[in-house]
Amino acid sequence: MKKLNWIIGGMMTICGAFFASCDDDVNNGPGNWDGDNVTLDGGDYTYWTYFNFETGEQRKLNIEPSTGGVPGQYTGGGEISVMGNSQGSVEDVTINITELSQDSLLVIVDTFSFSMGSMGGDFAFSIRCGVTKTDTEWTLNGGPVSGVECGSMTLNEVTLTGTIGTSEDSQAQLSVSFKPGAMPMPITFAYTSTSRESSTYAIAGDETSFDWHIAIHKYDFKTNGCAVAEVSTQDLSGVDLTTAESLTYTGDTEGHVLNVDLSKMGEGYVGTMTSPLNEVLSGWVTATPTGSMPPYTYELNSNVFVIRMADGQYAKVQFLDYSNDNDQAAYANMNYEYPLQ
Repeated sequence: MKKLNWIIGGMMTICGAFFASCDDDVNNGPGNWDGDNVTLDGGDYTYWTYFNFETGEQRKLNIEPSTGGVPGQYTGGGEISVMGNSQGSVEDVTINITELSQDSLLVIVDTFSFSMGSMGGDFAFSIRCGVTKTDTEWTLNGGPVSGVECGSMTLNEVTLTGTIGTSEDSQAQLSVSFKPGAMPMPITFAYTSTSRESSTYAIAGDETSFDWHIAIHKYDFKTNGCAVAEVSTQDLSGVDLTTAESLTYTGDTEGHVLNVDLSKMGEGYVGTMTSPLNEVLSGWVTATPTGSMPPYTYELNSNVFVIRMADGQYAKVQFLDYSNDNDQAAYANMNYEYPLQ
């Protein structure tokens, strides 16, 4: 079995948009505009770019890992059993854990092998698990799930339960159970990690130490105490202060999980961080799953967005493109006016 090829393809679809569509054509936007224009750099997963409408200043803060956390890579082994009878042990099995939401994890079990008489094989699969958290321990509970593809086999009644301590020296204690094909008896793998490489990711800097209004990370936006409304028009010049004052606005919401470290994606692990986002402004592009490669295609939203600042002033923006002059995504090119008259 080619190690993790089928898992990674599924993981990329689940975890988010890792590659831009190949048909990223420039959209110059409707109408004419002789006001302000800016391109915001959201081109990498490893930083946020902050923008101040009043000064036109952009500033970047990197996203960096620190030790600790539970999502990460675990290596270890354990006992294989069927109906309580030991079938031997396996070692050097890697389990990758990526956080998908505040209460959900994707657990990827790397290839391990065993045989029992005429039955056995190589097994590897992924399963989404619910998670409950305390300050000292995370408890995982996933499945049962049937129809899990594992190379040429189909696994049924796949479950994964267990605990992982939050301290750096704690190891994963997991129980994995599954039925290959029509096998009536479940195979159980009692897994204990012996090494752990896990990180939490956070912004390396103080974003409260300077003035900013909006910030971009890839295709996602957050705001600094602002609220956003989308207007069903592509006429930027036609949106004025009277229009802005009549709209209904949406602020940022907490708990969004963002992909921030793809350096080990080939090994089945993606580092994430949790951040507030403004879901309205993040709708400046629409991502559509393809079910193949690339996993998503993108369509620019040319409607006008109005941003109400924390001090009550307004800005209006219209996005023209999601790439830079070198056709690199995600660079948000937009026309704007601030303060809105």
